[in-house]
Amino acid sequence: MNAKKVLMLLGITILFGTFAQNLFMPILPAMQQEFQTSAFLVNLTISLFTVMLAVMQIVYGPLVDQYGRKKILIPALVLYALASIGCYLADSIDMLLVFRALQGIGFAAIPIVAATMIGDLFEGSDRASAMGTYQMMLAIGPAIGPAIGPLLGGWIGGAGGHTAVFAFLAATAVLLLAGNGLLLPETKSSQSSSRRFQLSGYLAVCRQPTGLSVILLGFSQMFTYYCFLLFIPVQLTSYYHLSADKIGLLYLLASVVFMISSKQAIRLQKRWGSRKALLWTAGMHAMATFFLMVTANVSLPLLVASSALFAFALGIGMPVHTTLLSEVYEQERATAIGVYNLIRYLGMAVGPIAGAALYGAGGAFLEFGGAGILLVLATLLAKKQIGAAAANRSV
Repeated sequence: MNAKKVLMLLGITILFGTFAQNLFMPILPAMQQEFQTSAFLVNLTISLFTVMLAVMQIVYGPLVDQYGRKKILIPALVLYALASIGCYLADSIDMLLVFRALQGIGFAAIPIVAATMIGDLFEGSDRASAMGTYQMMLAIGPAIGPAIGPLLGGWIGGAGGHTAVFAFLAATAVLLLAGNGLLLPETKSSQSSSRRFQLSGYLAVCRQPTGLSVILLGFSQMFTYYCFLLFIPVQLTSYYHLSADKIGLLYLLASVVFMISSKQAIRLQKRWGSRKALLWTAGMHAMATFFLMVTANVSLPLLVASSALFAFALGIGMPVHTTLLSEVYEQERATAIGVYNLIRYLGMAVGPIAGAALYGAGGAFLEFGGAGILLVLATLLAKKQIGAAAANRSV
């Protein structure tokens, strides 16, 4: 396969894989009743998957660097497919939780291998464009999940219950395994690291100034993004009294804007370079967050406009992250991307919790004011780190 076809295959793998996170959310109450369990345990099926997804990033990273991309992805997809079948066959909540954890462990290899392979296959502006496609496919799952995921999951679940949802996930997992097993090439080069990994490798990743800047911005921007995802349904329901289907339309609008802006990131990187583009897009995201803060309670049209601007600012910046990581880390590329993914997944986990607390204490003003300040601080720190790195290179 040529590089563009590999990118397409990886994008399809990422997109279908993200459905495992939220496809069955509409039928959680029915699952609770069928398994005769508590709401806590049935909700834990989602949290456990996410925890495994985050933790396994720093496990897979060194393995992908040492042994190869496809050599790690295929066994992980085997586990993902078997766990999906196990979820389908589970007849108790305890069995379902075990298989959901295994499903998360298997799925966790997909985003890290995809970003690493794109870094291997593309260079320069082509890499920036490919990373835009990767980030678009990776990030639209949470964005379209509230709009399309529950719709699809509700339709499948309504037709055949939770077993039908997991049967769908199992079938797609088997197809992804077959497609990647037959078509995906190995892209690990001789310049990639093959030495045994040591814990000091994680510290080496974080000591690199540009890499550290990307990692901190990844946390801050995902923290803010998940504050936004939590805020939208609460605000539109309690303040503007909109129905669920109209709320889904706003999510859909945000996801479309995100997709469009992700593909525009290459223009900024061509004009300014990746490092300058990183700082400008992060600053733009901070400004969009403050704009959302001041318009959220003014009118619905302004909230829609500020939400679209927020999605645009986030989308145009995210591809810069993985492009820079691929440039900075040649030998430990997968390890660096694994650390980055872990930290930004922590931002995804903390965002809804902190966002709910801030919103409860001071509404949109406090929630997005706090998130905007976090983005400004992370951007200023990144500017300092990148400036210091540039000064060292010129000496």
